[in-house]
Amino acid sequence: MLREPIPAQQAAHVALRLGRLMLANGADTAHVVSAVTGFAERLGYRVRLFVGLEGLILTLEDDDGFRTRLGPAIAGTAVNMGVLGELRSRDIADADDLTAIDRALDDIEHGGAHYPRWLVALGMGVTAASLARLFGAAWPVVGVSVLVGIVTQSLRQYLAASGTNPVAGAALAAFGGAMVGLLAMRAFPGVSPTLCLVAAGMILVPGVPLLNGVRDILGSHIGTGLGRLMLAAVTVLAITLGLFLSASLMGDVLPVNGNPPLLATSEDLLFSALAGAGYALLFNVPARAAWVCVICGMAGHGLRTGLEHLGIELSLACLIGAFVAALVGRIFAGYFRVPAVTFAFPGIVAMIPGFYAFRAGIGGLAIMKAGGAASPELIAGTLGLIVTVMVVTAALAVGLCLALAAPLPAALGGQSNQEGVTR
Repeated sequence: MLREPIPAQQAAHVALRLGRLMLANGADTAHVVSAVTGFAERLGYRVRLFVGLEGLILTLEDDDGFRTRLGPAIAGTAVNMGVLGELRSRDIADADDLTAIDRALDDIEHGGAHYPRWLVALGMGVTAASLARLFGAAWPVVGVSVLVGIVTQSLRQYLAASGTNPVAGAALAAFGGAMVGLLAMRAFPGVSPTLCLVAAGMILVPGVPLLNGVRDILGSHIGTGLGRLMLAAVTVLAITLGLFLSASLMGDVLPVNGNPPLLATSEDLLFSALAGAGYALLFNVPARAAWVCVICGMAGHGLRTGLEHLGIELSLACLIGAFVAALVGRIFAGYFRVPAVTFAFPGIVAMIPGFYAFRAGIGGLAIMKAGGAASPELIAGTLGLIVTVMVVTAALAVGLCLALAAPLPAALGGQSNQEGVTR
């Protein structure tokens, strides 16, 4: 325990900084509240924390009264599993010196990424190609998708570094990547470039905010959850608009109808592994543990495909795949002393129904253009895609939550589901 009382102002500063780092780097609301509350209670305060996407409000109370403090504004959220892993592995909550804790938070916040930007861009090129193949793309499309992924990720990195609004940046990156893909596909006449465009959009889809939004709602943090879901939905619409504009300029049409074929399970496992490796780079998973993301990707997407081959419905297959991927991630997380989501998210994000979301967005734009002349088939198909996106996303989040909440022996990761410091 601390040897002397800590002033409320100093305690609030460090607690809010801890919460901001967690929220801004991909933790869900429940774990932010748990970590900040446990940290402040250990300092001898009664705590009330309000979490919003724009910032945190913390009230500390003791026998002398209470103090409320507004945390710094959160300019935007990202997904950085390296930061969450550092917060957990350094045992921030167990340190006795707040000055030392503040210095540790400085090191974590300004520590930078584990991987150079060019390597992340290359990894997302491989991921885009893998996703295209998982959707049944022909080999020329798979090859072009490598270039599309590299260009799209490079644009995203440049726009983020220049301070561009994240939603606008997603639209511009999707537009630029899709244009490069459409131009490259001119070398392959007769081959549809549709899945090349989908690959450009899929690596931009905010899969983790979508999952965290559902997790927040399931955890009774309705306001934050709805905020995450709305921001993710607007981002997906912006990506769809970028793809639609590029296709229109190049004289191509993005179809609303049609479902991706199922790959053989062995081939699905290979490309799921490659996609998981790319997402490990994107999410800044520590290099010593990145291979676990490959295993989780294979366990999640590969199992889903195998279940679909057996006739299991898509949403149920996704729920089971997400559960198994997260459970595997949780078991390995205990060994590496990192949050379970460090491995679970890269293994699950490839199953996000972005392909369906883009087609739903294209269908919505087509309905807007046709007005009252829109065909019943177009309207019904678009509504069906919207429902599919909602149900599958919810199934993935539920599978993740069940795996993180399942009772496990301590030796198998029973305490490894926290996304930040332990209480």
